[in-house]
Amino acid sequence: MNIDLQKVEQASHILLITDNSSFLNASVLYTYLLTLHKKVSLQTKEELDKMFSFVSWFDKARKITNSNAEYTVEVSDDTQALYNFLQENEIKINQKMATSLYAGMLEQFQAFRSAECDGMVFATVAQLIALKAEYKKCTAHLLYSQPLSFLRLKSLLLGMLTLKEEGSIAELFVSDKQLQESGAKLKDAYSLMDEALKLVHVKEVRLIKSDENSKILKILKEKF
Repeated sequence: MNIDLQKVEQASHILLITDNSSFLNASVLYTYLLTLHKKVSLQTKEELDKMFSFVSWFDKARKITNSNAEYTVEVSDDTQALYNFLQENEIKINQKMATSLYAGMLEQFQAFRSAECDGMVFATVAQLIALKAEYKKCTAHLLYSQPLSFLRLKSLLLGMLTLKEEGSIAELFVSDKQLQESGAKLKDAYSLMDEALKLVHVKEVRLIKSDENSKILKILKEKF
């Protein structure tokens, strides 16, 4: 992690810079810094997704740059690395921190279906639950709560899905017009790639920007 504990100790005001991919980790650090009686500001590079509204300090995030901070941290999206950092430095994890860490692990490892999941991941999750992480709340908000915009985009993209190479390659086409019509974001299209990969015989999914000369935005391949 790119956190200098010596600078944290010396600073009275710390700025955390985050976005949707790292907000859960930023919430962990925000809570930790408050336990040190530091003044903390939370700056977000983009509007935070409403699905994170259950997480502590969601309403503290601002797009305005705070120039008065004595130390600035660009928050990473690697939750496992953050957990390891806290453990290595013997930093106590309270319930708020444990809940945000659990949510971060849930996101990072795709609801624990990712090929990167190993014994260390599940050991970390077990420890967070032992620390009273509100794992049921995390699951409800992150896995079972979807905005209408996501469902609209899903309908548009899956309706245009094409199969190639005897059904082993699936292509999803997305455009700015579709995103505007649905109210969804590009990251929602990335999420739909996981669903397309579950189709029978599909080994690879390509997300293609149809209004940018069929530019391939991302390729997702079967990992097992």
